[in-house]
Amino acid sequence: MITSHELADRLSRLAEKFTVTGASAALWHDGTLVQSETGTVNVTTGAPVRPDTLFAAGSVTKTLTASLAMTLVDEGALDLDAPVLEYLPAFTTADPARSAAITVRMLLNHSSGLPGNYMPDLPPGDDVLERLMRELTTLEVTGVPGRRFSYSNMGMSTLGRLVEVLTGERFDVALRSRILQPLEMTATADAEEMLLHSTAVGHVVDPASGAVSRVPRLRVWPEYGPAGSRLWLDVASLVRFGRTHIDGTAPDGSRLLSREAVEQMRTPQYDEFWGCLRGCANFGLGWGLFREGDDPVLTHSGANLGMHSTLYVLPRQKAVLAVLTNSSTGAMLHTTLSTGLLDEFFDARGPAALAPPEASVEVDTGQFTGLYRAPDGQVSVEVHDGKLHVRLVPDAGLAEWDRLMGNPAGGGRAMPLTCIDGERSRFVMDLGSPGSFLAVQFHEPGLDGRPTLVRLGTLYERTP
Repeated sequence: MITSHELADRLSRLAEKFTVTGASAALWHDGTLVQSETGTVNVTTGAPVRPDTLFAAGSVTKTLTASLAMTLVDEGALDLDAPVLEYLPAFTTADPARSAAITVRMLLNHSSGLPGNYMPDLPPGDDVLERLMRELTTLEVTGVPGRRFSYSNMGMSTLGRLVEVLTGERFDVALRSRILQPLEMTATADAEEMLLHSTAVGHVVDPASGAVSRVPRLRVWPEYGPAGSRLWLDVASLVRFGRTHIDGTAPDGSRLLSREAVEQMRTPQYDEFWGCLRGCANFGLGWGLFREGDDPVLTHSGANLGMHSTLYVLPRQKAVLAVLTNSSTGAMLHTTLSTGLLDEFFDARGPAALAPPEASVEVDTGQFTGLYRAPDGQVSVEVHDGKLHVRLVPDAGLAEWDRLMGNPAGGGRAMPLTCIDGERSRFVMDLGSPGSFLAVQFHEPGLDGRPTLVRLGTLYERTP
């Protein structure tokens, strides 16, 4: 087991290497907690990161939302395989037939086809999730519900609205009473409460100069609270939550989730998962699976404005690892730190990294070309100099997210694809930095034999 001094040394060295403003990490193993922190919560004030500093949970929140829903399953109030319409009678999209087929399970395992990153940035308020459901009526469902993984913030917020209807409480109130308080977590979605704590703010690192600046806004998109836009917590609290998914009990021994619920959440949902979610071998209910099998590793990562987070749970080895950062480069820190610790101390390795083949596989480029759309934006598959290229134009909300995160503007640029498996229509796209590739796969041929779907981070459907 690593010591706190050794963890602090690794954390500070990685923070310096990747220009990470502040970070907090904790590793719990069979009763022993090791925790360290480094850097500042805010480059303007210079206040140090403390053991109790609150960071944005980001999409790690989805594991808490899923757990909250599973408490209702345990009580018999929620049926995983019931249509969402059974609990939300007004639930519909621009394709009522497809939305009618969406079940609760599909919200939890991201197979609903609901939009991944449609971001209207609604005014905050107690009824924000109810208002989001009205926005949904104008949006398309991508693909056949239940058939393929497509990561969906909208799906998780729909689950949050469903929780509100069943409990009669606002989502954040239900989360507090059913998850945060029983686990004695220092966590809040209330900005006024955040002011009472040491609270980290996000920072953006300029990739060219290395200059660091604060993000222009602390929080955005209140409609995605259940998906990860609102919750702030400290690293020890995140570990306390992770420990619950070892056997369903809280650290004090009380039961939060049944053993059946815990097992269901870590059960792989897909026969084929290649290219669906980076760093995951499969997906369960609310949890990514870093490793499947008899000795699984559960995981979820997250991002907020200028912030990154990650959580790993090793149930059989009784270990939990959590890392929180307040920098746009934080993902590089938590990936390097986490994969190193998991391999070194627990012999836990995730999926192999993507890489292009030594020789590209030849394909009929014409069968893949066309325009594919989703509420996230559109993908144009084109041929240039005899080689397939992809041109991604994000929706305005996603473009704004990239701007606020300090990501370089790249929308509309054609990027080359290299085929690695012609039989299964698998490609890789070079993202421009060393060793950085994105999985691209085409699915479900139509009557003309051409694919009707392409996965490029999320699913896009070919237009007629």
